[in-house]
Amino acid sequence: MPHVSVYVDESGDLGFNEKSSKFFTIGYVFTKNRYPSVENEIIRHTLKRINKKTKKQKNKITEFKFSNNTDKVKCKFLQKIRELDIIIGVICISKDSVKEGLKQDLSRLYRYSIVDTIITILVRDFFHKDDPYNSIKFVIDRSLSPNARKLFNEYCEEKVSFRAWEKNSEIDHHITISHEDSKSIPMLQVADFIAGSTQKKFEMEDSIFYDLIQDKINYHEKWDYHDKITW
Repeated sequence: MPHVSVYVDESGDLGFNEKSSKFFTIGYVFTKNRYPSVENEIIRHTLKRINKKTKKQKNKITEFKFSNNTDKVKCKFLQKIRELDIIIGVICISKDSVKEGLKQDLSRLYRYSIVDTIITILVRDFFHKDDPYNSIKFVIDRSLSPNARKLFNEYCEEKVSFRAWEKNSEIDHHITISHEDSKSIPMLQVADFIAGSTQKKFEMEDSIFYDLIQDKINYHEKWDYHDKITW
């Protein structure tokens, strides 16, 4: 019974004005045929150990968050990510490669950029037609409004059904989608660091953090008509 648990977060924004980021990056991490209980415990233990060594209370952290943590914490957590038994992917979008129609519908752009590539990879590489049951647990950081979540979930379910049919009409499948607080889901924190490290490489032209996990990333995808993204 093939099962994939996937955790997704993003970095950058989907705006298209002068103050907007030039890139939008999605990080995702998944485990095959098991839930990442061991990895979650390792991440929680790492957080406790870092806080135990931090003398000032104000400097202690409640979660691993790329945009908030110090460079020292970032390096420690990225080194720990290298040791985890997980599969990692990243999608980087150069905004000058986004079609005008999608720029006018940011909710649709968000759904499309996050769901399409990830679901296509999971169904293509991990669904099997001779198995009676294929499943995906899709966990995303809780940032959308209730209505946007509903649209996101519907799109995700439709994409799984379509990709499964496209591969083989007899594939049985099921997907569970949840929108969670990253503080309570350690694997979302990993996805956040994957996205943040990659975004910094292209947005700030600083690859110091990305380089720590570059060889750990299994899937690289990009929207890039002008050759601005080189892995």
